[in-house]
Amino acid sequence: MNLPREPDLLIEKDADGVIRELRHLQTPAVADPDVSAKRAAFEYLRLASHTDPPLLPLSDDDLDHLDHTTDSNEPGRSSKSRFRWSQPRELKRNGGIETTVVWCQQTIPIKVGGTDFIPDVRGGSIRLVAHYGRQTGRWQITSARSTLLMHANLSIKPGFVERAFRRFDPEWADSLPAELISDWLGPVLGFVSPDAIADGQLVAYHRSGPSIAYEDGGLGLAAAATVFMPMASGDSIAHQVLFDPLEARLIRKAPIASACAGYAFLSDPASKTGGFKLRPDSVADLLDHERDPVGLLDLDHAGGGRRKLSGPRVRVLTPAALGADYDPPVQRPPFAFTARTNEFAAVSAYCHCDSMMQLVQGFGFVLKDYFGKVALPLTVEHRAKMLTGPGAHDGRGINAYVTPFRPDQTATEWDVRMLFGLADFADTWKHPLGLVADVRFVWHEFCHVLILAATGSTEFDFAHSAGDALGAIMCDPASKLPKTWRGVTFPFIQLPLRRHDRDVKKGWGWNGTLYEKPNPTYGPRDPAGYNSEQILSTTLFQLYLAAGGDAVRADEAPDVDARSATAYYIAYLIVRAIASLGSVATQPTRAASQFATALMDADVGTPYLDYDGSRRLGGMLHKVVRWAFEQQGLYQTSSPGQNTPGSAPPIDIYVDDGRGGQYKYCNHWHALPAVFWVRNAADGQSDDQTPRPGYVNYVYVKLGNRGAQIATAASVDVFTAVGNYADTWDAQSGQWSPVNRTNTMDVSPGEPSAIFGPFEWTPQAGKRNALLVRAMVEGDRSNIDAGSTLPCATGPVVVADLVRADNNLGYREWTLS
Repeated sequence: MNLPREPDLLIEKDADGVIRELRHLQTPAVADPDVSAKRAAFEYLRLASHTDPPLLPLSDDDLDHLDHTTDSNEPGRSSKSRFRWSQPRELKRNGGIETTVVWCQQTIPIKVGGTDFIPDVRGGSIRLVAHYGRQTGRWQITSARSTLLMHANLSIKPGFVERAFRRFDPEWADSLPAELISDWLGPVLGFVSPDAIADGQLVAYHRSGPSIAYEDGGLGLAAAATVFMPMASGDSIAHQVLFDPLEARLIRKAPIASACAGYAFLSDPASKTGGFKLRPDSVADLLDHERDPVGLLDLDHAGGGRRKLSGPRVRVLTPAALGADYDPPVQRPPFAFTARTNEFAAVSAYCHCDSMMQLVQGFGFVLKDYFGKVALPLTVEHRAKMLTGPGAHDGRGINAYVTPFRPDQTATEWDVRMLFGLADFADTWKHPLGLVADVRFVWHEFCHVLILAATGSTEFDFAHSAGDALGAIMCDPASKLPKTWRGVTFPFIQLPLRRHDRDVKKGWGWNGTLYEKPNPTYGPRDPAGYNSEQILSTTLFQLYLAAGGDAVRADEAPDVDARSATAYYIAYLIVRAIASLGSVATQPTRAASQFATALMDADVGTPYLDYDGSRRLGGMLHKVVRWAFEQQGLYQTSSPGQNTPGSAPPIDIYVDDGRGGQYKYCNHWHALPAVFWVRNAADGQSDDQTPRPGYVNYVYVKLGNRGAQIATAASVDVFTAVGNYADTWDAQSGQWSPVNRTNTMDVSPGEPSAIFGPFEWTPQAGKRNALLVRAMVEGDRSNIDAGSTLPCATGPVVVADLVRADNNLGYREWTLS
């Protein structure tokens, strides 16, 4: 294995100068043949720790321990090492492993009463992403992310261990008795039964300020556990609890909760009609006209030809928590109910949630693998009790949430439920409209399930969730809303303050004045964290628009087919990226850049994705992902904390197509004649001339550089194709022929200035003649570079899609008589 070097290796540091991310998506570190992903990860850690200066802070003792325990599945703690392996996560699709995420957990060896104790440092780890190269049969590592607590030390003052523990067991680093946790929590939270406590560990946690129990060092000792506690509704839901027994202090207590044939609303009435005459308080006679016939697949039999709203993927809870009057219908199909009924809500719950589970399945994931500890079928309550307020008793609240329940102490899986209230208060008793009827809200809650399955929490640590984005993206292609309402996330059950078109210059950015992250909860200005959700939904919707969500037909009407295909792929990237995230105990997702890299890795790690009979190759969108987050204020390098877009990559050469190297969607994607021109003679002039067929013509290319660093020794290749072969990039077919190559040249930051050429080219008469420019430099390679490991590099790929998503490429064509 060889470790990429700068500028191909992008190094991101925090405000203190600590390296937090190593990213090299286009130049992966390729492992030796026949080694495991974990062994490849170890070799990467070894190389990165032996650079000068070291990129990662592992000592030789650390590496020796990891080396000896690479092939073990045990925790493998050692008093000589500050690290251990955590359980890897395999991302499987279509029957094979495509990506393995490996975590190296930070530990802190200490002596407690003369005994070695090696607890985990909560939230401290190194995450490495390894993709399996199908052509090479080797693991390829593309990124590493560090959340290590640097220079931290755990030093306990004399006497405090003896007072807190009757006895001390080093095994508590892996499993802490529930009875002990119950004794500690009783004086703070009231009686907590040991049966309500799961997954207890004794861990080191980051603390600040003076302490009666600790010397200076930045770490404390705490019991971490999942505790099921009763709410106002009477239900017990899971809470993440962190309690310091030495200081007898509760550090954190946070609920793990988000805030056959039939008829349903496949799209909300506002999006479907393009108007706002229909509102949540509209009468059923009006709403019923907007119902759609839907297929309710794989319903369980109930005898006598009857079916019930449960199947292998989703079940609508029976009996209903609000009583028998709210039970979902059991009957012979069709399940046709008027919109303002609890039965319609139950059908909507099954229809929408099952279609989302089918979508994850359609992406190629095995549901059991993807959802892990979440028990299947997924449970949905179409009319549920709310967590707080009057709705905690009668379910009359406009809200929804997701939370795990624990069926019994021996259960190995969590009974995760999606719980929905009402859509309005117009007629809550006789003619209620359930919130679950609006598929956009269901997308929001479904994303909480995805996050919970991957991380053990229902929310990110940098934003509320990506659920608003999923709802906005998946509902956009077929929406008839006027353009001014396209950015409203919930147009039917109207929440005008929730939008996915927020302006970074008005503070809606990752470094903007309206952004805050939980610490551990959100502040009074944004108590639910929906500012951060809107920044994320704006970022991801911008990604969708740039990738094809703004596609139009020749008559300028929305290209619904192209937009639907784009929505499918972006939703897939979000679902896959979430699955690759670490647990909140190992590596919480505290920064937007972590999720951005996860999305980029999801793209480059995807060999292909089938949609509606066509195959899309991975690796085309990672640059657009980075740009979308940049536009929303991430990656600010010169002056962080501004209400402005972020900085471009350090080196970002481009062939200008009118977008200045940016990625906003454009129907007219051909390169500008001012930067990609033809001369009939090799005279070096910059005026574009009509090519002469049958004669040698001379091609010139001018490159710009969005980055702040000089692009050293950049090079340009030009390829030519004739006729319909120009529509598709297929390196294997030989239909794109290379034109002779010029020398390398530096490209300074700024507008296009570096001129390459002339390239000799002889076009053919009476035919469509196309030219494709490929610019390359270390630190910014094209997606179709020779020797690239990206799935799209050799094709076949639609040239228009390829060029729009890679500013290293430029295209022009002529039909010559």
